[in-house]
Amino acid sequence: MTEPRWICCQLGAREHYAVPRAMERRRALRALITDAWARPATWRRMLPGQIGQKLGERYSAELAHASVIDFTASLIWHELLWRSRSLAGWSLVIERNRWFQHMAARAIASMVVEPALSTVVFAHAYSAREVFRAAKTRGFRTVLGQIDPGAEHFRLVGDLAIRYPEYGGAPPPPPASYLAGWREECDLADVIVVNSEWSGALLRRAGVAVGKLRVVPLPYETESPAPEFRRAYPAAFSQDRPLRVLYVGSATVSKGVPLLLEAMSQLNDLPVRLDIAGDIAVTVPQRFREHPSITWHGPLTRSEVMEKYRNADVLVFPSLSDGFGMAQVEAQGWQLPIIASRWCGQVVTPHVNGMLLDEVSAASIAASLRTIAADPSALSRWAAQCRPPSNIDEFGRALAAVAAA
Repeated sequence: MTEPRWICCQLGAREHYAVPRAMERRRALRALITDAWARPATWRRMLPGQIGQKLGERYSAELAHASVIDFTASLIWHELLWRSRSLAGWSLVIERNRWFQHMAARAIASMVVEPALSTVVFAHAYSAREVFRAAKTRGFRTVLGQIDPGAEHFRLVGDLAIRYPEYGGAPPPPPASYLAGWREECDLADVIVVNSEWSGALLRRAGVAVGKLRVVPLPYETESPAPEFRRAYPAAFSQDRPLRVLYVGSATVSKGVPLLLEAMSQLNDLPVRLDIAGDIAVTVPQRFREHPSITWHGPLTRSEVMEKYRNADVLVFPSLSDGFGMAQVEAQGWQLPIIASRWCGQVVTPHVNGMLLDEVSAASIAASLRTIAADPSALSRWAAQCRPPSNIDEFGRALAAVAAA
């Protein structure tokens, strides 16, 4: 039986175009429909300022020979229009999603597709409704890529902000129309791909049909250490060579940052240093902003983040709700053990490549850090067992299998 051909509709460069690249490797990509695309040596890369810089990132050499339908000129015009209207926040997100769906749906409706070949249309959540409507009119199979744990996640984020008021209020919740559109996407989807069991659990709690859900972990393909790189740990940590703890990602309440900070306040007797790399999306209490063992780096370039992975001893990923958590697989690529929660993608096998927290609390994080600070040899053993959960080829096989089921 001939493998179905995929039409991948992608707003943005999510996961470095992992889905279309995976399908292209399988020779199953019919087309990539995307908002912006900038092949090398084109006028699009030569635009001045931030627009040209961002467009320069909107390309993948692996898709150089693929059929790509893009709306770059329209996007530039609309971005200027939205800016002139001072759109921001959810209003801008919704307007951008609406524009892309309209353009992608028109492309699907007019596309010439070989009648003998079955077709799968893939789109990410919150920008798929019009796309799937168009796909259904042509009898195409639809696969929704769920980028987060859905409606229940947004409710949980609001609850957590109430629980930790010192760290600022909750971010504005999505409008009801945003979630209503998402629920219709779920109804129109034949298959809903989530990246973790946690996302699947929250979608089931929100009433999404259980039979549609499939768990496919995200692949890992990024900068890797040089072949001669070997992670080394001292026989004992000291003030001269402290335990170097790393947190990567947006510093938010839902990602467990308040609990990590409180854990550090319980470790003043130990030689422990914490680096926080990423956007600071909470109000940081003064006692932690000036804490001598905590360094706030703010947003970093990708190469700077890779350097943080290289120089750390352990990654702490204490998320209270996360669709997956790419920092985990990036850390694994750098042979970096992880202390992780269970409310995200399951990358950690306990006491093989890291530790799983039975509960996400300041006490449990502090206890885990005390354990490894007292036994650096455990980190050496775990580093030797670090392996990313899947590569792009395994990811493609998994997607093809769930779409065919």
